[in-house]
Amino acid sequence: MEWTILGAGAIGCLWAAYLQQAGARVQLILRDPSRLDTFRQQGGIRLVRDEKEWFCPVEAGLATATGPIERLLLCTKAFDTESALRPLLPRLTASARVLVLQNGLGNQQQAAGLVGSGRVLIGSTTDGAWLRAPFEVVHAGVGETAIGPLDGRPFSLPELLPPGFGLRLRPDTDIERTLWRKLAINCAINPLTALHGCRNGDLARNPAYRDTLEILCREFEQVAAARGIRLFDGPLVQQALRVAENTGDNLSSMLQDIRHQRPTEIEQITGYLCHEAKRVGVAVPRHRELLERIRRLESARMNSHD
Repeated sequence: MEWTILGAGAIGCLWAAYLQQAGARVQLILRDPSRLDTFRQQGGIRLVRDEKEWFCPVEAGLATATGPIERLLLCTKAFDTESALRPLLPRLTASARVLVLQNGLGNQQQAAGLVGSGRVLIGSTTDGAWLRAPFEVVHAGVGETAIGPLDGRPFSLPELLPPGFGLRLRPDTDIERTLWRKLAINCAINPLTALHGCRNGDLARNPAYRDTLEILCREFEQVAAARGIRLFDGPLVQQALRVAENTGDNLSSMLQDIRHQRPTEIEQITGYLCHEAKRVGVAVPRHRELLERIRRLESARMNSHD
């Protein structure tokens, strides 16, 4: 079984390592020659879990490489979906499956528009992972990845992944709801932590941050209700606070992007929510405020880097 992985961040490296351990042949598609040189010096991916380490030899190349692609994992930043995926389109076989495992919403439909909805599967993961160094991934929290078709067509996880694959998976016949649940948590936690420069757990401990989080959750619930999407059994704020507490020492990906002067996924997270809110006629003033503040902060950091 062969897998091509587009996006060598924490999740891409995590999947590459576990696929290799399960016996699959894995190739990473890297963004430029310098990144490829860095990879070749290491020769593979180092996986760290429970204070143990494994070296997982995988292949790597650039988007200009040739050869058919039967299974593709797309886990780039959401805003890179089209530019990363388009060069690989001629290599996808007629029966190829593309698993989209990204943050935010809207980019999944973008991928489907490029490769055809019948070939796209959507994933949403709660696995916690971070890069200790380039191509050295720490599996910090064991979660679960829900996978489902965008168009409702049947699919088989056993046919998609090798036996003995070490990450927890479950088929999901309502993947859109699952994506909205993750979007809800991301909209509540990521922008606040990025603006305040704080860890996730501070949102639960700081009364002012917590008050804002409650407002964000109420606004989000109004949009979800207008879209006919039922989120959680209880109030969203309870779930968001639980996640913040359970990941208390974590730095959100948006905060890390701001600190490293990288583009954030604010447009695919809060930006998507604001777009949907406008479409269904629901006011979300606090989300819009955060969207504009993150845009300004991101622009200021990127300009200072230049």
